[in-house]
Amino acid sequence: MMSILIGLIMAFLFKGPDINNKTTAQFEINEERSRPQWVVLLFFVFLVLILIVGTTKLSLAIRVSTIVLLLLGVIVLLKYHFTGDEVRDWGNETWDLTKKIFPVLIIGTFAVGVIAYYLPPETFRAFFGGNSLLSCFTASIIGALFYMPTLLEVPIIGTTLGYSTGVMGGGPALSLLLSGPSVSLPSMLVLQRIMGTTRTAVYILLVVLFSTIAGFAYGNLVG
Repeated sequence: MMSILIGLIMAFLFKGPDINNKTTAQFEINEERSRPQWVVLLFFVFLVLILIVGTTKLSLAIRVSTIVLLLLGVIVLLKYHFTGDEVRDWGNETWDLTKKIFPVLIIGTFAVGVIAYYLPPETFRAFFGGNSLLSCFTASIIGALFYMPTLLEVPIIGTTLGYSTGVMGGGPALSLLLSGPSVSLPSMLVLQRIMGTTRTAVYILLVVLFSTIAGFAYGNLVG
C-alpha cells in the first residue's frame, strides 16, 4: 500500500514526461507482447510462494514437497515461455546477487552480535522503548539514513536494538523495517543524480512519513 500511494503521489506531483524513459519502456513493452501476461504474473507468484512457504512453521515434509512442486512450476514456465538467453541472464544475475549478499550477511551478522555485546539494547530504550509518534519518526529517519544490507535488518532490530527482548517497541521496529529497505544515504545520492534534488527529497519525505504513520498505527493498534 505504501509503494502504491507513494507512486501515485509522485506521479501526481511530477507530471512531466521523461522522453528517454518512455521510449525505453515502449521498446520493452513491444518485446513483451509475444509472451502472455499471465506467464510473468504466475512466475513471480511461484517465486513469492517459495519464499513464504520456506519461512513458515509447517512441517519439514510439507514445506519441502510444496517447494518442489513450486520449483517444477517455475521450471515449466522457464522452459516453454522464456528464451534461453533470458534464463541464462536470470541465473547469472541470481548467482551474482547471492555472491554479493551472502558474505555481507555473514560478516554483518557477526558484527551486529559484537556490537550488541558491547552496546546493550537498553541503550536504545529511551529512543525506541515505546510506540510514540516521536519514536516511530526517529526510527524512520534512522532507517532512511542507514545502509542495511538485505536480511541484516532482522538481527539489527531484533538483537542490537532489542526488539526480541522487549526493549524496542513494535511501532518503531516496523517503521525502521519499512524505511530501511526503501532508501539509504548511498541510494539517496544515486537517486539525486537520476531524478533530481526536488523529486528525491519528496520521495524520501514520503517514505519517512508513511513509515512513521504505519509504525505508529501498528504499535498502538496491534503491537
